[in-house]
Amino acid sequence: MQTTVFAKTLFGVAPDLVLVVVISFALLEGPMAGATSGFFGGLLRDLLLNAPKGLTGLSYLLVGYAVGRIRPYVQSMSVFVPIAAIFLGSVAGTGLYEILQGLLGQQTVSWAMGARVVVLTAVYNTLLAPLVYPVIRRIVGLYQTEKVYRW
Repeated sequence: MQTTVFAKTLFGVAPDLVLVVVISFALLEGPMAGATSGFFGGLLRDLLLNAPKGLTGLSYLLVGYAVGRIRPYVQSMSVFVPIAAIFLGSVAGTGLYEILQGLLGQQTVSWAMGARVVVLTAVYNTLLAPLVYPVIRRIVGLYQTEKVYRW
């Protein structure tokens, strides 16, 4: 879906569906699942797109782990929790990717344009949150086993 449905750009920036899924999964399952899904989702994104291999995987791994680590500290069941997590995680993930690109000499745009990409991607990802998060929550709920207590 990332390369077909969301390939159209608005203001030169496309939303990052893979990052939204990684953040949602990390928020629901914790740091190890978030880091694993972040690494493989980012690596798959790198392989599908013409990007330096591993940068997105590293960025999404760190974001997935960080979002999973803060999950136990969020006690609210408010609808704004996943939206805020997706916004902040998108800023962190896209920003970290832009910084890593700059450090490795792969930056193709200016830092001002990179900041614009970070903000617009975070806004677009936040707009996708009400559509993606419930689907991921339902999928995770299907595969969670219920704890059985035996005497």
